[in-house]
Amino acid sequence: MFIGQSIQALDSKGRLSIPSKFREILNTKYSGKLILTYLDPYIVAYPTEEWVGIEGRLKQLPTIQKDIRDFLRIIYSNASECSLDNQGRILIPPTLRDFAGLQKDIAMLGIMNKIEIWSKDKWNEFKDNVKDKAKTLPEKLMEIGFL
Repeated sequence: MFIGQSIQALDSKGRLSIPSKFREILNTKYSGKLILTYLDPYIVAYPTEEWVGIEGRLKQLPTIQKDIRDFLRIIYSNASECSLDNQGRILIPPTLRDFAGLQKDIAMLGIMNKIEIWSKDKWNEFKDNVKDKAKTLPEKLMEIGFL
């Protein structure tokens, strides 16, 4: 399971160093390969083994609905398979970098079975926007019987 966050630098060729704690999980629990795709405003990186499960659920969606077809087009047309290089880096394709607004400083978040890749500025903006929501989260979780 991926947890925690790390601030990394994107190099001039679009390569991003995967933090050692995430690399260890990728290489021991998974094959070390990732599927990258865009989810506004960030990139999501799924180990290929996890992507297979996601893809199974995506295939179940009713593609008669235009919104679902559009969603699938965005997810699949921007998806890219990548592997760690010898230095533990991945290459993020230019289209994904542009969509997510990735420049230099990158926030990498471990979120259960995936890694989110954010522009550090967008991540900080997101955190600022959810501070007030976080105060009411325990109450909402209790309402649905989670806590």
